[in-house]
Amino acid sequence: MIGEQHYSVVFQALPIPCLVLLPNAPEFTIINVSDAYAEVTNTNRCDLIGKGFFEIFPNSPYLSDTIWKNIFDEVIRRKKPCKVAPQKYAFPTADVPARLDVKYLEVVNTPVLDAEGEIEFIIRSMTDVTDTIYHERFLEDTQHAARIGSWEVNMARQTVTWSVGLRKIYEVASNYCPDFDSTMAFYPDESDRQKIKQAFQKAMKDGTVFHIALPITTAKGHRRWLSVVGKADLVDGTCIRVYGISQDITDTKRLTDLDHLERTILELNAQRTTSLKAILADYLLGLEALLPGIYCSIHRVKDGHLLNWVAPSLPLSYTSSLHNLPIGKKTGSCGTAAYSKKRVIAKDIANDSRWAAYKHLALPHDLKACWSHPIMDSGGEVIAVLGMYYKQVKTPNHDELIIIDRTSSLLKTIIESRQNADLAQETTAMMAQGQELACFGNWQRDFETDRTTWSPTLCDIYGINPAAYLPSFEHYLALVHPDDRERVMHIVKQIHQTGNDTVFEERIVRPSGEIRHIRSWARLLTNGDNVPIKLIGACLDITETKQAELTLKNLHAELEKHLKEVEESEKKYSDLFHLSPQPMWVYDLETYRYLDVNAAAITHYGYTREEFMSMTIKDIRPPSEIQKMEAAVALSRQHDKLFSKGIYKHRKKNGEIIHVEVRSNIIKSHGRKAEIILAQDITEKLYYIEAIEAQNKKLQEIAWMQSHMVRAPLARIMGLVDLIQHVPESGIENSELLDAINSSAIELDDILRSITAKAEQINLT
Repeated sequence: MIGEQHYSVVFQALPIPCLVLLPNAPEFTIINVSDAYAEVTNTNRCDLIGKGFFEIFPNSPYLSDTIWKNIFDEVIRRKKPCKVAPQKYAFPTADVPARLDVKYLEVVNTPVLDAEGEIEFIIRSMTDVTDTIYHERFLEDTQHAARIGSWEVNMARQTVTWSVGLRKIYEVASNYCPDFDSTMAFYPDESDRQKIKQAFQKAMKDGTVFHIALPITTAKGHRRWLSVVGKADLVDGTCIRVYGISQDITDTKRLTDLDHLERTILELNAQRTTSLKAILADYLLGLEALLPGIYCSIHRVKDGHLLNWVAPSLPLSYTSSLHNLPIGKKTGSCGTAAYSKKRVIAKDIANDSRWAAYKHLALPHDLKACWSHPIMDSGGEVIAVLGMYYKQVKTPNHDELIIIDRTSSLLKTIIESRQNADLAQETTAMMAQGQELACFGNWQRDFETDRTTWSPTLCDIYGINPAAYLPSFEHYLALVHPDDRERVMHIVKQIHQTGNDTVFEERIVRPSGEIRHIRSWARLLTNGDNVPIKLIGACLDITETKQAELTLKNLHAELEKHLKEVEESEKKYSDLFHLSPQPMWVYDLETYRYLDVNAAAITHYGYTREEFMSMTIKDIRPPSEIQKMEAAVALSRQHDKLFSKGIYKHRKKNGEIIHVEVRSNIIKSHGRKAEIILAQDITEKLYYIEAIEAQNKKLQEIAWMQSHMVRAPLARIMGLVDLIQHVPESGIENSELLDAINSSAIELDDILRSITAKAEQINLT
């Protein structure tokens, strides 16, 4: 027969921490203690039995004395088990009693009634939920850092449950009770509401996962983009619940849309078929769509004045009032920015001293804030000013400042590259006209004598020896590429029929077999009776130019292909930490050691998970970045909550240095202060901008050579030809004049070769 002693032994061995109390308030004498209870509270069983509960535990550092002393009141009053929500408790540690060990415990006080229904004992049992609480908080912090919230629709109870994170995303009060209809009200567009409903219906029917991204308007009127992922639980074909997560992807969507807008604008600029003003207008309209409430403008700066250029959404009467405004220290935001060569933020136009003399122009149009940024060329000169207006008093936040910087950089690239290209085009046209008039690499055919002559330079172009070659139309046709010969004969025939000047391109085959590309000019000369007497012309070897054009075309095709691959790879997935497509990790702020790392980071950086867990965050930094990283960590150590962003250099396992945009937030991980990191690789984007700037520099050099160095030899050739044609009795031998023409032509040929060589140096890869 089992006696009381056996029950006591069994009680002591219970895995659940328990103690037995007498209901003799206020002492509540302890009469039995399980070993598990003594272990959790770091006490000795013998020291507890026979003593009052509050004698052993006189107070709680986390509860007031009044609440602590009345923890048994409810069980005595109700005579039923009373469960207490998990609370924080502090117990002395076993090795150092003066040190307290904090635990989260879920407590149940259970009365044991006698035959008369009175309380004979109180059993106090506890469940240690410390790890669960820490895990829930870690999950909540992670979701907060990633702007993620969870939700559930219980079909049986017809209830909707939102996590704390989701309530923050929707900006509702903590006591807000959501339902399906009220949730749909956050989606302002009826078509979006239908998409949500259709996704739910399909999931409830076949249990599939749905993923949809749509805009919402929060309870506070803010517009945000949400990525919603949901799944239905089916039992015997019946849906019992639909659950999932929603992630605020507003910033990501904005950056993605900004990337797409920038690529579109760069493509338009590269095509050269759209005017620069139209391209800039499209760009500003795109920015205004990305940043609701903003009104953008671009002013040109010339001779110390602002000139109207592009302002697609601002009133014409306002922009006209700023036209030809002189720049200065206090000439509004744009004039001051152009003068100081620095960004100017006027958050309140009505009370900003820089607007004192000009606020009467802006305020009638309800323009209350203006942020301006100067656009400077490679030489440091201001060529334009970007203006951003708001109809409310406003200071830019961190994300808006980043967009301003990106916009200013792209505008610099677009405006400067277009100006350089236009200058190069104008110079090339002028040089081509000069070459035509000077008959560079010239030839002529005299119909009266049936004699054809070529200049020495033309013989060099065709790769023939002038001493051994007798020029003729038949010999010329023999050198024309077989595939071009019939077309060239037709062009010559048209010249004779119409008498019009002609410019055409052809290929020739040198005696060595080398194929060259030639641009030719031809002009028919007639006498007073309109009878043809001569056919004159000039040829320019454009082989290197053709090759450069082909190279640039191939490079452009490769760049387009690569941009497409990058765009396709930049798919955005919303998921929890380990399923995020972007590299993420958690590290200890004190030791710098990795605490956790997701699959995207393992793939991108090349380390295995085991390698990451044995490393510190210093191991992926180049030496030059250590000091910057330590400064950022030192700042994080000073705060309990700090969300920050920045651009850093990281080093992959293979030694490759990459540029990353890092977003971080402070969290608690297993009781330690840590930081969660999201890293985005932006190396290629920076490289493209650097490549375009390098190309612009080369184009500037070519444009300078074309506009400065080509003129001298061209002018000499033109003068000498005019002397031969109009002053035949000058007394100067023709051989001397031809030698002078030949010398100048050779000099011009060398200059053109130098220009071609510089063109070949242009490299976009």
